[in-house]
Amino acid sequence: MFKFISLYSGSTGNSLFIETDHTKLLIDAGVSAKKITSALTALQTNLNDIDAIIVTHEHSDHTQSLGTLSCKYNIPVFANKETWDAMTLQRDKISTSNQK
Repeated sequence: MFKFISLYSGSTGNSLFIETDHTKLLIDAGVSAKKITSALTALQTNLNDIDAIIVTHEHSDHTQSLGTLSCKYNIPVFANKETWDAMTLQRDKISTSNQK
């Protein structure tokens, strides 16, 4: 099984959900944690089951709730060095052990 679902897409925020038989990922978290939680609940998925968040780039419409989600649900976040360096507000909310 493979699911690829756009939770939110546009200038007001972006977040995608990917699920396989063994992995659940978010790509970006550019809307509120509440909206992402609600969208995942509609898909019968809990944020506690998310294995990682992958960040495509540092713009706020891709990172708005990144720190909150990672901190509250202990989710690792993957981004390249340039993106980590550019998103200091979100980076500072994420434990160093979850910065990948």
